Amino acid sequence: MTPRFGDPAVVVSKKNFAERTARSFKVKVRGEEVQGLVVRLGDKFYAYQNLCQHLPVTLDLNDAKFFTHDKAHLQCHLHGAMYQIETGLCIAGPCEGANLIRFGIEEEEDRLVIRVPESVVQK
Repeated sequence: MTPRFGDPAVVVSKKNFAERTARSFKVKVRGEEVQGLVVRLGDKFYAYQNLCQHLPVTLDLNDAKFFTHDKAHLQCHLHGAMYQIETGLCIAGPCEGANLIRFGIEEEEDRLVIRVPESVVQK
């Protein structure tokens, strides 16, 4: 799923974006609301659809808590699936081997432009 120019986008400020933190966002794609998250790890940013690959629920259950207790992985707080931050690969839990849906990021001086592929909405 490769984001293209012209895909819906959301802009997130890089200001005060601390190491191993995540921010959630919402964007309309073909009339449907899509939830996403962007994570900072070191000097890199990763963006994914905020949707567990086991059941169609947000990883954080809408409380903005995306990580395992040690912040080493993203975690679905409904049933414990753990995902690598850098790849979105589920490494433990009921959807082991599945991947979070990754969004493209264009990094600018003080902001991130996150491209959300239209294919995330099934119509």
